[in-house]
Amino acid sequence: MIETKRAIVVGAGSSGLIAAKELLDTGLDLTILEKEASLGGVWHKYCWKTSTLTSSKWMTEYGCYPAPKEYADFMKPEEMMEYLSSFTKHYGLEDKVHFGVQVKAIARSTDGKYDVITDGETYSGYDYVVISTGLHGEPVIRDVPGIEKFTGTIMHGFKYKDPEAFRDKKVVCMGLGESGIGISSEISSVAAKTVVAAGNFNFAPRVYPYSNKPFDQIQFWPMGQYIKDYQELLSAQMSWITRLPEPLRTAYANMHPWLRDLPKEWLPTAYVPHYWAGKYWPKPNNNFGDMSGNLTRPSTAPDDIIYLVHSGKITAKGKVERFDETGVYFPDGTREEVDMVVANTGFKPGAALIEFPDNWQYRHQELYKGCLHPDMPNLAFVGFVRPTIGSIPAMAEMQSRFVAQVFSGGYKLPEKEKLKKLIKKEADAHARKNPKMTERWPHIYFFDQWMEEMAELLGTQPKIWQHLSSWKQLQGFLFGAPMPIRFRQYGSGVVAGAKERYADRINQLYGTRPQSYIIPYLTISLFFPYILSLIISAVCYWGANLSPLISIGSGLLFYTLYMTVDLFRFVVGFLPITLPSLMALEQSLPWRNCDNDSMMFLMSFPEKDRMNYANPRVFENDGLPKSELLDREIAVKN
Repeated sequence: MIETKRAIVVGAGSSGLIAAKELLDTGLDLTILEKEASLGGVWHKYCWKTSTLTSSKWMTEYGCYPAPKEYADFMKPEEMMEYLSSFTKHYGLEDKVHFGVQVKAIARSTDGKYDVITDGETYSGYDYVVISTGLHGEPVIRDVPGIEKFTGTIMHGFKYKDPEAFRDKKVVCMGLGESGIGISSEISSVAAKTVVAAGNFNFAPRVYPYSNKPFDQIQFWPMGQYIKDYQELLSAQMSWITRLPEPLRTAYANMHPWLRDLPKEWLPTAYVPHYWAGKYWPKPNNNFGDMSGNLTRPSTAPDDIIYLVHSGKITAKGKVERFDETGVYFPDGTREEVDMVVANTGFKPGAALIEFPDNWQYRHQELYKGCLHPDMPNLAFVGFVRPTIGSIPAMAEMQSRFVAQVFSGGYKLPEKEKLKKLIKKEADAHARKNPKMTERWPHIYFFDQWMEEMAELLGTQPKIWQHLSSWKQLQGFLFGAPMPIRFRQYGSGVVAGAKERYADRINQLYGTRPQSYIIPYLTISLFFPYILSLIISAVCYWGANLSPLISIGSGLLFYTLYMTVDLFRFVVGFLPITLPSLMALEQSLPWRNCDNDSMMFLMSFPEKDRMNYANPRVFENDGLPKSELLDREIAVKN
């Protein structure tokens, strides 16, 4: 009789649950350990009552288990918890979770099996281990000089539940990450003064400008990989501010019609203007006064963090430089008297809190695809990568499918030494392409590129010849976002009907007025350097009567400079073409001459394109009704 092999998953958040499901599909005997009293991970522990997911429903759901159509585009934590609970029941994971178990260490015995040491019993003799404790393991408060002298209250943002404790207080909020934006906005509605301290502001809108369509779905790597300035396009050409020589950055920020609206303290990597960043929340959250709303309000579409800076409700500052007993100092030399400090300064990964064999300490750069260590076979990490724009659950699903294939023998890894060289090669390339990103966040990747690369490993990457039957299918392939269902069309784990559903989604996404210009714009961007190179060669030959060799060489020289020198591409492409287009668009918008910022989004705008927070619509409605959430069956081919 063949012995059933055993696997243990540490963590029952969104990453651990999908890892468990994929392992269960391979026939393993499964155990799940969770230190909290409930599943859900960050959605259970760290979310406050008025928060909302920053990734859209189609990007966040599992490709094998669509979210119900009643859920809003951006789910609330309770909806995410309900979805995860339903997923757990549907795939029979409920009875496999052991709650209230804190994992301390992983040990490897001489027979190659693993023992999982907890604060109670030891789980011994497991063939496979998956660590899915997530990136939000232990809260971190930055060590600022003088912080020990401060006599006021300092709390980490994960403890925040509502703004009432900050009423009539002078508050400094440190950090502008996903939670920092929301917390700062809410606190400003009741505090006597709110100062937001951050070194830069790196963000993108939830909703595509002027359309109410989720911004994270406007990604198109299948075509974008051939466009030299693809990442520039994704950042609306504002990423130039991070790559221009230092003396030119301020001038560029003042010249660009959208960067002008951002506080100078937050400029280095700022992406979008305050009137573009509409947050589509499932219901209005204006419980804390006229100027509040947790990043939105019924009367206006902007992200509140920028609107509140312009309205004076929030004071923008750089990073906190030092503390004294009752205040904080900033890079501009100013001091603020403070009662309370909220540190929205991130977390230490959960894996960093666990002891591993041979005293190895968690380090992302030493893992293949963020999952596998060459010296620890049959042990994997899932959920420790995150996207620039996208969702962690989607990336965790791809990792889970990959790990399941490796464990089951469906994917054969290179031998150890080759694997180590491959890991180093990929880590070096990642650091070389994204030096600023990897200094602090080595686990962050360009979402669409990463998802397609993982799909290629899995054998689930769509191919263009599979989508030539109609324009809808071809559009889905070329311009389709890397939502998880895209990679459930082919290969192992395919979901019945995924191909049509995915094409319908992309057709819906690009079917509105604001998105209608994207496809021709991308096409122009793709062919621009080639066309201009041909024009230069033609002008040299027929206009200047130069020899064919010199004419062709001139065109090739232009093409080479355009593709290799950022500043050259900026001068010949962005300044004479893109920037004037942006400025022309800016002046044509109906609210540019409107004195009342809070009403500018509503002026002269078609009703179908307006946000309605009092009675919000759900655009992504291709799922089954919520009433069928617990008993539906989705055909999965193994």
